[in-house]
Amino acid sequence: MDIDFSKKENREGYLQEKLDDLLDGINSSYGQSLLDELMSRLEITIEDFNKEVDDLMGSLKKSSEEKEKLMQQIKNGELPTIDKSSSQDSLSQTSESPEELSEWEKRLEGIN
Repeated sequence: MDIDFSKKENREGYLQEKLDDLLDGINSSYGQSLLDELMSRLEITIEDFNKEVDDLMGSLKKSSEEKEKLMQQIKNGELPTIDKSSSQDSLSQTSESPEELSEWEKRLEGIN
């Protein structure tokens, strides 16, 4: 079994094949209702993951743009202006409270 994991199509095909094998076993053992529930939970998990990644990428882009703006101001000999509201926002984001943790992070906290 020699699979080239460097290509996206090969990785997707491999995962689809393995998932199909697992789902066939589940379907024959437990029935269609359990299979439907599993698929809906997988879809929700994937949607949550994609949303969190999009949020992280947006935050990273915003931070990168702010850093680039500050670097340009320094290069031009200007004193950088500090936006107190954005610096307070970033401080509050770094000190995460339990209310700000995602469901997945809360589950991980419960395991430890």
